[in-house]
Amino acid sequence: MKKLFAILIMCSLSLPVIAIEEQKAGIEPQNQNVVEETATNDIQSAPVQEPDSTYKKPTSKKRLAKKFIIAMACVLGTSILLYGTLSIYNKMRDILAQGTTPPEGEKPLDAPTDLTEAVKTFVEKTKWNG
Repeated sequence: MKKLFAILIMCSLSLPVIAIEEQKAGIEPQNQNVVEETATNDIQSAPVQEPDSTYKKPTSKKRLAKKFIIAMACVLGTSILLYGTLSIYNKMRDILAQGTTPPEGEKPLDAPTDLTEAVKTFVEKTKWNG
């Protein structure tokens, strides 16, 4: 499968090179006449358009507010989804870990309740008993 994919990529990348080589050799592509005919027909039938200005048209405040509200709704929905998923994960982990005990020398990863306990835990984990 990888070889087939590699062959397809190589063929698609070599196509522009083949066209350039034909132009250098003076060979006209076979569909050149068809392209010229359709181009002239398109030019004759196409309505005349004024050139676009170089500046982008301003977006209305209503549309901008609508996009902002949609983006914030997506953020809120994603936050609720993550909160719910992590809550379910924590409950399942607690249920599955009720009968197990941590290995010797390991402490549970509960958050420290005050500053002194946090400092003690940090010193014990980093072994700065100096």
